[in-house]
Order: sequence, then C-alpha cells, then structure tokens
Amino acid sequence: MLVKHLVKANRSTRYAVSASLIVIAILAMYNWLVAPHIAYLSVVQGYESVITKLVNKNKIIDNHVKIKSKKLQELQEKSAKLQSTLFTSDKAREFFSDLQAISEQTDCMVYSLNMVKKNSNEPSENTSGIVTKSAILSIVGLYKDIPRLIQRLQARPQKVWIDSIKVLTIEYNSDRPRCDITITICEIRDEVDTL
Repeated sequence: MLVKHLVKANRSTRYAVSASLIVIAILAMYNWLVAPHIAYLSVVQGYESVITKLVNKNKIIDNHVKIKSKKLQELQEKSAKLQSTLFTSDKAREFFSDLQAISEQTDCMVYSLNMVKKNSNEPSENTSGIVTKSAILSIVGLYKDIPRLIQRLQARPQKVWIDSIKVLTIEYNSDRPRCDITITICEIRDEVDTL
C-alpha cells in the first residue's frame, strides 16, 4: 500500500523518500559496522593505559624484589660468616675436652678446669639459639708459656674470648706461677637442641 502511494507521488517526494531510505541504510550500516569497532578501539585504548600502568608497577615491584633479594643475600653472607665464628655443640665439647692437650703443647700443666654456671639473676637462654659458655682454666707454667697458651687458644676459626687472667705465685721465687684464665665461647644450638 505504501508502494502504491510512492508510485503515485511526484518526483520530489520519491527523491525525498529514496534519500531518507539511503540515510537510514547508511545509519544502520554505521551502527552495525563502524560503531562497534569505534567502541572496541576506545576500550582497547583504555586497556592499553591500564596495561601500561601495570607494566610500570611490575617494573617497580621487580626493582624492589631485586633490592630485597640483594639485601637478603648480603644478610645470609653475614650470617654465614658470623656462624663460622661460633662453636657447634660438638665443637664446644671438643674444645673444652682438648684444653688439657692444648695446655701441654705449650708446656703448661692444667691445675684445674671448672665450668662457670650462669647466675640465677641472669636471663635464661635467649631465642636466638646462641648461648655463651665459660670456664676457668687454672694452669701452672713458665711466664713465657702463658702468652703462648692464650695465643694458641685464640688461633682457631671460632672466637675464644679471654675474660680475665689472674696470676698467683705458688712458691716464693718460683718461675712457674699458677694462672687462672677465664675463657668464654659462644655456642650455636642445633635446631634439634632448641626443640
């Protein structure tokens, strides 16, 4: 019915209707073909800015991880170096049992060896797993042999502290005094010991 009216209409009306149909078709094609692509491109641009921000954050995080990793490696090296200066439980037992042999190698005779007990007022073991152990080594020897013994005690990879030295004469005019040496070592506890 619409077509009959269009056929009967004059030429300008037919041009107007044809032009309207062409405009409607162009708009429809634009909405079907072009508009989705434009929307897609704007979304992609939004994603691109988000991805750029994420890449920048990832670089920052990566740099922080590298810095922290380097610090961790330095701390592990320091820890390993520190642990090499500490005695293990076995090495501590071995050290204290070898004191007589070490003394004899420096021509000193062991008079006594007494382990020093901790005071009850001192705090108990800390949670670091490192404890100090002290002993009083009493020896009899020549004056020249005592420094050799101290040097020999400290000539090891693990740290040995000499807290005090007390020299006592046994006999008047004797060149062999008695010397009380307080020795302290640090022992690192095995994980099995701390449990």
